[in-house]
Amino acid sequence: MNQYIDLKRVEFVITDTCSGHCKHCSRGERPEAAGGIDSEAAAAAVNKLAGRYKIESVMTFGGEPLLFADTVCRIHAAARNGGIPKRQIITNGFFSKDPCRIEEVAEALCLSGVNDVLLSVDAFHQEFISIEPVMRFAEALVKHKVPSLRAHPAWVINERHDNPYNTETKSILKQFADKGICATKGNDIFPSGNALKYLSEYFLLPKKIDLSVPCGSAPYTERLDAVACISINPNGEVYLCSLPIGNINNNSILDIVDNYNPYGSPESRAVLVGGVPELLRYAATQGVFVEIGDCRSACGVCRKVMTALNANA
Repeated sequence: MNQYIDLKRVEFVITDTCSGHCKHCSRGERPEAAGGIDSEAAAAAVNKLAGRYKIESVMTFGGEPLLFADTVCRIHAAARNGGIPKRQIITNGFFSKDPCRIEEVAEALCLSGVNDVLLSVDAFHQEFISIEPVMRFAEALVKHKVPSLRAHPAWVINERHDNPYNTETKSILKQFADKGICATKGNDIFPSGNALKYLSEYFLLPKKIDLSVPCGSAPYTERLDAVACISINPNGEVYLCSLPIGNINNNSILDIVDNYNPYGSPESRAVLVGGVPELLRYAATQGVFVEIGDCRSACGVCRKVMTALNANA
């Protein structure tokens, strides 16, 4: 087994297509006609990884993953059959207005083994998405006895901050609470993509970004030489944070993880040895110079430089 990888979690970005156009979306504008991940390759990856590692959770999200509900179900069925205990989906709950289709998808999710549904409802989603089909979907999930269903809001600054978006979100969450559907703590909005474009007034630029922070020290990140989570994008690319390491449409997932060497790649080696400053120096040697004035953190700088290096490869 690869000494740098001990997988506990696998995430699938099913599609970049979304049924919403939310102001807080960290991904920004999404393609209208983007496709979904290859279901056969994704399910095969789950099967192989479950046979090698003690995977604790599989998550599907997007975009709106239930625009490709059959793919979602196939991935989670593979996770269930592979003995992966937590099988989770994040969805805005709006993939159809047809009550029959809503019922059909809710039942299929439960039968496939999904056991934790996080329903993205808040002021941002409901600005574009009517709450009625979302509530109908939630009620169908309850009817088919999904083990866990929770509202999963996004907060401006944090839940305690007094602003019109948070006030509206709390009102929406009460409608779900009245139906017996509780809420998670949710997420505090990250200032990138649409959030940076439409909500910049709430995010002050830091006077100076601390680029000295070591790789893996920020929330929701890990060192590139101590990997516990991988993310697989709609095009099949396997990512460790912002570093692509292979494609499941071209190679076996086990070959991809077995061949991963963070110190064999100049980009990841730079980050691990000298942090973001070293990555910037390496990028300069490749003729890649990135404007980082709009970045809010060392991780943001790293992602932007990695993206530019990938495009330059």
